[in-house]
Amino acid sequence: MDEVIRLFNEHHVRYLLIGGQAVRLEGMPRFSMDWDFYIPAGDTANIVRINQLLADELDVPLSPLGPRGEGFVQTFQTRWGIIQFHLSGTGLPPFNEAEQRSVSRQTEDGTPVRCLSGPDLLASKRAIGRPQDLLDAEFLERKQSLGLL
Repeated sequence: MDEVIRLFNEHHVRYLLIGGQAVRLEGMPRFSMDWDFYIPAGDTANIVRINQLLADELDVPLSPLGPRGEGFVQTFQTRWGIIQFHLSGTGLPPFNEAEQRSVSRQTEDGTPVRCLSGPDLLASKRAIGRPQDLLDAEFLERKQSLGLL
């Protein structure tokens, strides 16, 4: 996935890594099969840029959020694995606010990746509330109690 992240960084794509991969980069030993990217729903230029960069990988183009909220999560199988683009979501703050609080982490290969901040990640995990999300939240809460989040 480093190749995708490098493309996003080089071409100034606005994104934040969320979900299990973001928790993993916070230090939790965790397996997740997909990569979840939170993107600004109203930034059509950003969506066009993503479609251009990933044109050979996306079976249909990434589309803007529909008028009734349709398309808030769009999933694609790519050569790098499963990528999900979240244009909104449970427990996620508005993108611009989340982007201001975001943090930079590094993948195992040293690629910088913009991530949802620890407190925002914890809030989203609590709000989703699935069993794995609650385990993620427990890990993040321990980090927070130690002043590491």
